[in-house]
Amino acid sequence: MIKILRNRSDFIKNSFKLVAGTAIAQAISFLVSPVVTRLYTPADFGIYTFLISIVGGFGLIGTLRYEMAIVLPKEDKKAVNIVFLSLGIALLMCMGIAIGVFVLNTWFQTEPSYKTWLYAIPFMVLLLASGNVFQNWFNRKKEYKTLALSKVVTSIGNNAVTLYMGFIGIGVWGLLLGNFTGLLLFNLLFVFLIARRYHWHFRDYDRSSQKHLAGQYKDLPLANTPQMLVELVQIYGIVFLLQVYFSSETLGWYSLSQRLLQAPMWLIGTSICQIYYKDASERFAIDGDITELLKKTIKMATMVALPVLIALLTIGPWLIGLVFGASWKMSGEIARILAPWFFFDFIRYSISQTPLVIGKTRSMFYISMIGALLMIIAVSTGGLILKDSTQSFILMSAMLSFYSFGVIWWIIASVKKASSEHKPTNNARQSSFTGN
Repeated sequence: MIKILRNRSDFIKNSFKLVAGTAIAQAISFLVSPVVTRLYTPADFGIYTFLISIVGGFGLIGTLRYEMAIVLPKEDKKAVNIVFLSLGIALLMCMGIAIGVFVLNTWFQTEPSYKTWLYAIPFMVLLLASGNVFQNWFNRKKEYKTLALSKVVTSIGNNAVTLYMGFIGIGVWGLLLGNFTGLLLFNLLFVFLIARRYHWHFRDYDRSSQKHLAGQYKDLPLANTPQMLVELVQIYGIVFLLQVYFSSETLGWYSLSQRLLQAPMWLIGTSICQIYYKDASERFAIDGDITELLKKTIKMATMVALPVLIALLTIGPWLIGLVFGASWKMSGEIARILAPWFFFDFIRYSISQTPLVIGKTRSMFYISMIGALLMIIAVSTGGLILKDSTQSFILMSAMLSFYSFGVIWWIIASVKKASSEHKPTNNARQSSFTGN
């Protein structure tokens, strides 16, 4: 660990900037969580998790993954037009979802408890998708302090509104409004800074250039978006299946374990992943060898995730029950069961953009299908055959732990092979988007 900390590379320094911002943001969430869990019931969290999973699913594909291309062009003018292209697609996606929600609520018998809340989904999807676009722009400009600040602002806004709404007792709406406020502040901060620092780029808007760039990076919607859809099935399919086979309380317990374990780890993982993707793209275009960067990223991800794994396996249920109340102790049991999977999956996520860099998106798509299938089998077996949520979580953790470890091994092997075969060219950056 000391050896790694002494390494003064830009990758390490920038990673710690983002991790520090994330740590502050998560510290705020952790401090208020014991109050939040006493203001909202497990059933409230269950409904909230179900709805926010829909938002997350649509939000992550809201630009058809074109936002991933923002960091790639050498010229800022091209990157700016990819920003406009991505935002335009996100707006169209939002409008399509709004029409879908209207039709669903008008012509079909929607569950009364969901009918009104569904109208919040299109707006939250737009904010999530646009936030991803802005993050990639500031990642391109290497403004890591700004990205760290954005996480803190989001956390403050989210938790402040969630607490206030909980105190006045409006139930699930309080959780939704808190999330909406965090996303809104996240976007407003980026818009303000763009208007202040990069306003001259607005004159680079070029409709014809956007059409050309859409074709140039067409492998993103054609290859990466289907892969992301499969991964979303794996991530959010759990939520839908738990809602089908078990109770809202079970989903609520799972959501808290996810909030305490997955959310902090994913946010830190996102920080590591963003910088890794930027550096890996540049290095692969220059000499085609990202082996050392990959190893360094895996080591860093392991350092972050290992203490969490140990804590959950040893004192997780006792600690969560003590902090959040006896009614939430089951969340600790679930977190302990799922801890090995989250450990390996956190490492996998930190290097998840590697197939995109080395041109293995098509192969990763097929591998992701295996992960989604294993998740469906595990939860469905627990719900249909075992009829026990605990057994379902045990089966899911075991199967997906082996899957995530296998993906990490495959990525390492693929990078070694690509490094030995790659011959740098002037167009290496664009050619890395040809799926194999």
